[in-house]
Amino acid sequence: MAESGSINVEPSELRASAGAADAIGDNLRKPVDKAAADARSASVTMNKWSIAAELDRVANDWGTALHDLRKSIGGEGGDSEAERLRRTADGHEFNEDLTAQSFAAV
Repeated sequence: MAESGSINVEPSELRASAGAADAIGDNLRKPVDKAAADARSASVTMNKWSIAAELDRVANDWGTALHDLRKSIGGEGGDSEAERLRRTADGHEFNEDLTAQSFAAV
């Protein structure tokens, strides 16, 4: 049991959180892509209106921001929060193994 005020997180919990982050990233893929595509489609449809260029800019800016947010959560890329959680779990296990080896009988 952890002492009061201390933190103890098991690698399995970190990996479970990484899996959840991947699922969130994957679940956001279609809505994010659809929102950007719908806004671009609207700007094309309204190409004769003065608002079309601004709508296209918003579609591009928000589409890029939402896509980047989704990637940073999980599902893609080695720098996502999901991958950071996995690397933390790996590092924790490595340190535990190294510590155990230092106390092993020679």
